[in-house]
Amino acid sequence: MARAQDNLDNDETRPLLAPSDTTTTSKQSPDDELPTSWLTLPNRSQLIVLAFCRFAEPLTQTSLLSYLYYFLKSFHDASSTPPTPATIARQAGIIASSFAASQCITGMLWGRLSDRIGRKPCILLGLIGTCLSVLGFGFSQNFTQALCFRIAGGCLNGNVGVLRTMMSETVREKRHQSRAFLIMPMCFNIGVIIGPALGGLLADPAESYPKLFGGVHWMQKWPYALPNIVSAVFLATSWTIGLLFLRETLESKAHRRDPGRELGDALRRFFRSRKTPGTPPQTTTTTPLLPKPSTATKKPRPSFRAIFTPNILLTLLSFTIIPLHNATFMHLYIIYLSTPRASPPPTFPHLRGGLGLPSHKVGLALSTLGFIGITFQLLLYPRLQARYGLMRSYQAATAVFPLAYVAAPLLVLLPPGAAAWAGIGGVLGLQVLARTFALPGNVILLTNAVENADVLGTVHGVGSSMASAARAVGPVTGAWAFAKGLEKGNVGWVYWGMAVVASVGVVVGRRVKEGKGIGI
Repeated sequence: MARAQDNLDNDETRPLLAPSDTTTTSKQSPDDELPTSWLTLPNRSQLIVLAFCRFAEPLTQTSLLSYLYYFLKSFHDASSTPPTPATIARQAGIIASSFAASQCITGMLWGRLSDRIGRKPCILLGLIGTCLSVLGFGFSQNFTQALCFRIAGGCLNGNVGVLRTMMSETVREKRHQSRAFLIMPMCFNIGVIIGPALGGLLADPAESYPKLFGGVHWMQKWPYALPNIVSAVFLATSWTIGLLFLRETLESKAHRRDPGRELGDALRRFFRSRKTPGTPPQTTTTTPLLPKPSTATKKPRPSFRAIFTPNILLTLLSFTIIPLHNATFMHLYIIYLSTPRASPPPTFPHLRGGLGLPSHKVGLALSTLGFIGITFQLLLYPRLQARYGLMRSYQAATAVFPLAYVAAPLLVLLPPGAAAWAGIGGVLGLQVLARTFALPGNVILLTNAVENADVLGTVHGVGSSMASAARAVGPVTGAWAFAKGLEKGNVGWVYWGMAVVASVGVVVGRRVKEGKGIGI
């Protein structure tokens, strides 16, 4: 018990990066002697702060999925002809792609900026920028306004790549990577659980809960503002936690004064002293997390060819293919679930219409996706990855994606009720199983492909830009194809085309090699 307490105490002062001098010792740290588990992860307090900084964003992004179809429908004047499901599908694809497209344009810039000014300032700017864009999106009254705020949100937020870089710099030992790199996807799945449920429950409150909110003017005027206000509160909370407790992991900037952390340390000491009133106040000095960088020799920045080796390029290609079909599936699925059922009922192979679920049931379906994901991540991924290895588990996961996409359009053949929900759960189970193993595996492979710490942020920035480009192209192309499928009377070929793309990813994944990385 005492030994475990020592490990927790040491976690606050353990350096995030190894010292630059080559002083070595044969003595192992207590954590090195313990088997790998969630409790033996290094720098656990920092990982918790990173998780808080990540959690609010997927919650925000997935919250709108449950009501997006109806939000776009509300932009059209009630006196005019109502928009067709195909029109709304196209607009939903544009909304989804606009955010990712703007992230694609700015992702590498945020990565390079984080290599120059530090990781923490970029994270804080991204959170506050997303907060403001979410508020603007919720109060939008036409499609153009909503589109502009989504574009602004993407441009102001490069946090995914920067957070991955911070994770790489915080946990360098390969034996801990299978769990450490699960934290970001786990935050996504927790956001997927809470976000759609909040969005479905809070959307159009005046209509959904007339006894409570029927007379509230602003809720009638802006029926979809409330879920975005709640999302903004989550983002502001994440920003505050990051300001007070997030540590800088870029070695060259880790020793500068951080007023935010100084305030956070003061608050921590204050609350600790209130818990133990008899204890005299301690005068503590802040121990540097990293050794001060030497100014005697400054290494020149590697050339483009030296940075992007053949294996890094191949890994980046795989890093792009998975979000291409994964993001397309996520955004098409909500439209597919919301689109009214065809009449008369479709027959194979003419798979017409959707499943006709209202917004709160769409939110329930997406929350189910999050529950499945978090279960797989906690119970399956670390054990199977440790047993079969990173490459085998990653390659097997990529082969499951096509199965989910082939099965998805067949759901319209099931009658409404228990059979349809069983089918929804089965398709989501396959897709989430594949994603649970493939996404963290992708990040680990890209991290380990980099063997120069000076360019880690740049490579993750490029990866974030390429993934954003895929998330921009995929949903808008898929939405256009889905709309065509609705008009032509067959949506199946859209999903089967995604299965072909996923199969290409299987081939590429078998050619990727695991690099040595910069870790221990």
